[in-house]
Amino acid sequence: MNVSKLARQLNVSTKELLEKLPELGFAIGTRAIKVDDSQVDKILMAWKQRSKLLAIKRQNEAVTEIRGQVAANIEQKKTLALGSTIIVKDLAEKINMPLSKVMGEMMRNGIMASLNERLDFDTASIIAEDLGFKVTRLETEDVEQEQSKKSQLEAIMSKRTKSSIRPPVVVVMGHVDHGKTKLLDAIRKTNLVAGEAGGITQHIGAYQTIVKKDKEERLITFLDTPGHEAFKAMRSRGGQIADVAILVVAADDGIKPQTLESLAIIQKENLPFIVAINKIDKEGADIERVKKELAEINLTPEDWGGKTICVPISALQGKGLEELLEMVLLVADIGDLAADESGSALATVIESHLDKNEGPVATVLVQAGTLKVNDLITVGAITGKVKALKTWKGESIDQATPGTPAKLLGLKAVPQSGDLLHVTTDVKEFRKQAKNMPSDHGNISHKTTHNVTNTTETTDQTIPTLNVVVKADVLGSLEAIEESLIKLNNAKARIKIVKKGLGFITESDVQTAETAEAILIAFHLPANRLMTMKIAEKQIRFYQFDIIYKLLERLEVELKNLEQPNIVRTLIGKLKVLAVFKVIKKETILGGAVTEGMVKNPCKVKVLRNNEIITFGDLTDLEANKEKMTEVVAGNQVGMRFAGEPVIAAGDILEFFTESDVAKN
Repeated sequence: MNVSKLARQLNVSTKELLEKLPELGFAIGTRAIKVDDSQVDKILMAWKQRSKLLAIKRQNEAVTEIRGQVAANIEQKKTLALGSTIIVKDLAEKINMPLSKVMGEMMRNGIMASLNERLDFDTASIIAEDLGFKVTRLETEDVEQEQSKKSQLEAIMSKRTKSSIRPPVVVVMGHVDHGKTKLLDAIRKTNLVAGEAGGITQHIGAYQTIVKKDKEERLITFLDTPGHEAFKAMRSRGGQIADVAILVVAADDGIKPQTLESLAIIQKENLPFIVAINKIDKEGADIERVKKELAEINLTPEDWGGKTICVPISALQGKGLEELLEMVLLVADIGDLAADESGSALATVIESHLDKNEGPVATVLVQAGTLKVNDLITVGAITGKVKALKTWKGESIDQATPGTPAKLLGLKAVPQSGDLLHVTTDVKEFRKQAKNMPSDHGNISHKTTHNVTNTTETTDQTIPTLNVVVKADVLGSLEAIEESLIKLNNAKARIKIVKKGLGFITESDVQTAETAEAILIAFHLPANRLMTMKIAEKQIRFYQFDIIYKLLERLEVELKNLEQPNIVRTLIGKLKVLAVFKVIKKETILGGAVTEGMVKNPCKVKVLRNNEIITFGDLTDLEANKEKMTEVVAGNQVGMRFAGEPVIAAGDILEFFTESDVAKN
């Protein structure tokens, strides 16, 4: 085979092919014209293997660079709050990085935009996260509400006298599969893992264990936050009411993205924490490597001269657990964990759901006072009377003191996770509030049909959108699913939640899915026979899941099927429109001056006015000095024919670019 033909087949230059072949073990000479046919297949296979190795090397280098940046950002607690849109150069200034690096990252993501163009929140957040920043949406109302809720709790707690010691509240965080649930299972001496779908905790729970220290029995309350990254919102909420965090890192796997994410939450909440190096019994376990990785992100272990407490454990074999719990109590004792057991109770809602037999159910953590059966309670606009209190084991109790988690029955509607629960003694005011409580309060299905979060919306109507209707069994799961679906959005396709709610699938859900041509999703919910028949009759795509990451994997596939081709745009030149000569239906004949690069026929055209994109089109004819041209360089004036929406005016800037499809990996 001719060497040039083989080079074209491999998409490289002949010179590069001849230079690299000896490295692959093929000695054909630098002046060879032909390659023996018997060697062609071997060369193709070797070149393909070389390309794979180079790709892996580049990927590893990129991961190392990003990981270093992420670690640096976590060390400096760097988070980035963005509004609905931001100009490219402003984004570079905001993250304190060179404009060239930001635009290079955009090009790697297939985004061609000038320094003065606006990016929507989704696109800007993708770029910022790739560069190692934790991005949040700048919603003034949300920020004010969160600050108000925190200041409200702090104000109430500051007025209470702290007369008795309460159990420390501990949250366990870390990467999926690093052994968080197994650790809690070992501490509680119960086999929770076997009862959980896929071995992953599906809902936030709270549990207590007794620890003997200095011949004294002490309680520790554990918040059981789900392990998959999809439950980031629930983990954040867990961090806000905890006293101590345990960061679980597998000795055979080291620090992973979710480890860094959990660490960011811990640091944001200023929580003292202990690193539990788990799976020390496993083959390939390397405790020193984990400590080295911790030191690299400025978390130097105590035995290395730092301040980070590290405890090697094996949750499977029960090794090191006693030492870990002693360390938890030691760290907790440094803080002020006293609380006021007297007076009316104040609690935080950890989880809530609607039970078909028990009605609205909430898991609450008492933070001050004593919560008792028959207490009159308010949670925001929701009222109720405590009908029953149960421990995490299901045992009925008459009261719950500070630091104690309890399952509560008696609310008239489902509260939001994170809401504050108050006990009131003013019967008159309580009855007035109960009378004025909205009849549909907590009816998420009803309320959110017309009030879906704006974070799934996009101003670009050309981007394909996947409509979904989501129903879940508990509020924590619904919130986590919603946040995870938003993270799946990209510049090529979007997910839009047209309706969401708690409880079984209803006829209204089916009608909404049919009207919006949406996928219907049920999480931890069975569909009754009648609804299943209606769904099948209307040919609605319907999925049921018990494991969150299975749901996300399915929707990722659906989203990829919607994505537009991976198109890379290469800017080749710019032109300023001097005059518009003629408009014929979908064509515009105009004249202009080439200001940058070149104009090449044929090519694609982007029309800009005041740095805003007006439309796209094609260059179909090009003239200079009354002669047909294939290309004209900067410094010359040209006449051209533009095929597209006839909106071009004098003064507009035209950008010329070529497009090429990139095969999906």
